[in-house]
Amino acid sequence: MQHIKQAIVTEGKFDKVKLSSLFDAVIIETGGFGVFTNEETRGLIKRFARTTGIVILTDSDPAGRKIRSYINSFVKEGTVLNAFIPAVEGKERRKSKPGAAGILGVEGIDDDTLISAVLSVTEVSGEDESAEPVTAAELYEAGLVGRPGSSMLRERFLAGLGLPPGLSRKQMLSYLNTVPGPEKLRELLSEFACDNSADN
Repeated sequence: MQHIKQAIVTEGKFDKVKLSSLFDAVIIETGGFGVFTNEETRGLIKRFARTTGIVILTDSDPAGRKIRSYINSFVKEGTVLNAFIPAVEGKERRKSKPGAAGILGVEGIDDDTLISAVLSVTEVSGEDESAEPVTAAELYEAGLVGRPGSSMLRERFLAGLGLPPGLSRKQMLSYLNTVPGPEKLRELLSEFACDNSADN
């Protein structure tokens, strides 16, 4: 079992059960969209963000992205870390059919992937702290935003890093400038641009 100081915020009770078997940490369940109207849950999330920090780990479907964005919007103080799982097709064992997006949620993702996702944001080395963050302009130069076909290229780039599609530019930059960090990210962007040029 992995010990982390941050609280993990996830969507449902089955996600909480799964994460509780992997992490020695406080696990906060949003009750899905219930967090939108539950002042007590929001207050709990804010308190842990201010004290220990929180890691948001939601499903990679549209609902999960909406919940993640909402939490990021109302937590104004403290530390908020965003961990992501890849979009993997399938359904959870307890369900008779896949969800609307046809991909696994947190409860259905394998243990190693979940552990890696959380530790990637909680155990950042900090070696790139002095490096200038990658900017949106650099994403544009790599063809990942603001150009015809950028959406498809961005999905390929994210999938190659084991990240879900549909991340906003802000989320993408925030995560990748931390994990793997600006210097490594610039290398990855350069390699991706070269590979993409070779494909065309």
